Amino acid sequence: MLFDLNAWIGSWPFRSMWDNTAPAMLERMDRHGINWAAVSSLEAIFHRNGQPANEKLAEDVAPYSRRLFPLATINPSYVKWEDDLKYCHEKLNMKGVRLVPQYQGWELKSAMAVKAVQACTERGLLICIPHRLEDPRQAHPIDPGRTVEYDDVVYLLRAVPAAKIVLQNIRVTPAINALLQPDLIDKEWYVDLALTEVHFNQATLSFLDKVGGKHLVFGTHSPHSYAGSALVKLELLPVAGDEKADVCYRHAARLLNVNLMETE
Repeated sequence: MLFDLNAWIGSWPFRSMWDNTAPAMLERMDRHGINWAAVSSLEAIFHRNGQPANEKLAEDVAPYSRRLFPLATINPSYVKWEDDLKYCHEKLNMKGVRLVPQYQGWELKSAMAVKAVQACTERGLLICIPHRLEDPRQAHPIDPGRTVEYDDVVYLLRAVPAAKIVLQNIRVTPAINALLQPDLIDKEWYVDLALTEVHFNQATLSFLDKVGGKHLVFGTHSPHSYAGSALVKLELLPVAGDEKADVCYRHAARLLNVNLMETE
């Protein structure tokens, strides 16, 4: 069984997308043997007021509620973000949020970010933060192409110790070892390998050896990326048995508070 914690629907402003509607996403999932996915709206990243896009996302995935689970995109620099978070959680039953500071002009290492993460944590919501959305080397000229700094995630984990954070689309560099510090190793942080090179280099192998399945989740970054590459990397992981099941689907179900028995 597979639970993709990193999927999107909607339009990306810098290039065309395929399989970017809820029905097409399900078809892609079926082709690759993926049972469930957490999905966010691409439009919600770029709109000045992202809430209508969040609401459209909820409407689009409602017919497929046993397999597609919406994540709200929240912009803490927007004046009504707290109202948006409350509505998405209490009215739309969203199980988590995405924070995408690199496209919205705010910083993770800031009071507003801590306030947002604290608000999500008090509601028991998962927080997903893409390290990057595309490889900056192929970015459109007006795409800021920024990445999230690993030290900024460390800052949030220390500021809100109970937070559940998934750092998505990572690239393994020496800086990621900041997450392995003794006071953080048992915190609820996770990474996916959606945009990590398929041929694991020594740095990646060393990192995976240290974290095992404890801090890994499965994500494809569809439709930006092909699910096939994520599946190859899943097979190459140095984990097996219960650890492999945790990575494939059990971490995701627990973090989103989804009872998978009710989705069958």
